[in-house]
Amino acid sequence: MNGLREELARVGITGRLARRIELELDDHARCDPTAHLGSPELIAERFAEELRLPRTRRAVHSGFAALTVVAAGLAVLSADALPAAHATSALFVSLAGLAIVLGAQVAFVAGSLALWGVHRGTHVRAVQRRILAALVAGALVVAGETIDLALTHSPAWWYALALVPATGLARSAVALREADAITPRAAPAGGGFPRPAVIAIGAAAALLVAVGSAFAEHSWAEGLTRGAFEAIAFAICFLALGRGLGIRAQAPLRTRHQRYTA
Repeated sequence: MNGLREELARVGITGRLARRIELELDDHARCDPTAHLGSPELIAERFAEELRLPRTRRAVHSGFAALTVVAAGLAVLSADALPAAHATSALFVSLAGLAIVLGAQVAFVAGSLALWGVHRGTHVRAVQRRILAALVAGALVVAGETIDLALTHSPAWWYALALVPATGLARSAVALREADAITPRAAPAGGGFPRPAVIAIGAAAALLVAVGSAFAEHSWAEGLTRGAFEAIAFAICFLALGRGLGIRAQAPLRTRHQRYTA
């Protein structure tokens, strides 16, 4: 069909998938020469619309699975490898630890929101942004683990626990790229999460960290300090990532008259 390959490329369908679509349509045309398949533009738009959600769902599922492996590896390394070694550079180890802690929390929240949203009818663009943030945060965790292992002179075979999950993150990133290519660039419209719910979640997270740290360290001062840091980190992440992830509502646009009279 003349012009079909160009229209498929316009909507983001290229490579083997575009070739397969062309072959299927050619075969259909040979079997039924009188069939009206529509214009190349209409066909391309139809395929992009049908593939958008399945490709996004694939990226989310593979990404969440990879993040689960990252979390499992982090748990093993934290319990057996990282605390047992002596650091050669306290500053870099502290920075790596900060990257691991913040990355793990962002990956958990963004990944969970992506998994929840892809099965609850959330706009695919918002879901893609969430899983992208989760993958970047997961990669930050892997980088922090690798740096920590290198600085603490850990055995070489420990690196497998940190680097093997990176393969899953990369595969999910490829799937996400394919889904992103066939998704319109228009920003999703959404009202975000209710502010009381966000405040309650943040307070619960800070309280959980404070109580857990107090019992683990046998010091309420240490627990309250870590709880305060958790609350600050939650607020910063909410302000920085809230709109992109569809958690914080978009500010309504004001007209020129409203801006001058405000």
